[in-house]
Amino acid sequence: MVAFPLVKLGALALRQISKPLANRLKNKAKNSHFFRTYICMPPAQLYHWVEVNVKMRMLNLGKPSEVPKLNETMAIELGADLLGEATMFMVAVITLTGEYVRSSRNEKAKEAAKEERFRNINNDIDDLKFAVEKQNAELLHLTRMYHAMEEKVQLLESKKK
Repeated sequence: MVAFPLVKLGALALRQISKPLANRLKNKAKNSHFFRTYICMPPAQLYHWVEVNVKMRMLNLGKPSEVPKLNETMAIELGADLLGEATMFMVAVITLTGEYVRSSRNEKAKEAAKEERFRNINNDIDDLKFAVEKQNAELLHLTRMYHAMEEKVQLLESKKK
């Protein structure tokens, strides 16, 4: 059972590494034109649009006719934050999935071992039943032989007299 603590420590290490990884991705996203234009800004604008619509409806202010777009700096910042959060979320999902798969494998192995033990016990019971039946047959045969010998002994004794 040494693997269990190692897996737990590995999962914890992955989660701890995800924060600096997310921060690095955020910095890369802010400095790279491709990341800013195609990765950060579209999700940020969509998130802003959904957020404004949801808040307006929750406050019973009706549906907004037009949601103003975020300026580029705010969109890049929000997009980078969303990317960082998504990265940490994905690391958590991967960690949990890995833990679930490992746990499932362990459960299957335990179930297989239990099934094998059950099968072995059934085989042992069948072997014992066979041995008892064989001994009963031999006992019956010996009993018949005893009675046959007893009859012969009685016949011989009766002839001697």
